[in-house]
Amino acid sequence: MQATDPLFILYVHDMDRALAFYRDTFDLEVVQHTPGWSMLRCGDATIALHILSKNSTESVAPHAGINLNVEDLDAAIEAVIAAGGEHIVTREATDFVPVRMCELRDTEGNGFELRQFVSETKDLAAVDRAGT
Repeated sequence: MQATDPLFILYVHDMDRALAFYRDTFDLEVVQHTPGWSMLRCGDATIALHILSKNSTESVAPHAGINLNVEDLDAAIEAVIAAGGEHIVTREATDFVPVRMCELRDTEGNGFELRQFVSETKDLAAVDRAGT
């Protein structure tokens, strides 16, 4: 069995605010927008936004597992904050992990990560314990 077309669903309180956050902050293409369900393309994946109803048993995800690559982590953090998101923590690259990464929250409280490779190779399997 082959799995394809990854879809990440984030639950949101305000569809227009959440859609604007992901569309404008990360320059994602909106492929569907309704008051209750919206989808944005992110490379080969789709980020879906699902409205939370007042009686819903679902909630926002403290850490949704979305991790996006950016060219300039510091500029991306500033953009997230300017768009109403929240910066939680930044972890600097090490010899073994050549990636700067940070945890953030979107305007709805969903957690996500951004990463910036600081090594010439983006294949982490190619980096051994010596950092080469």
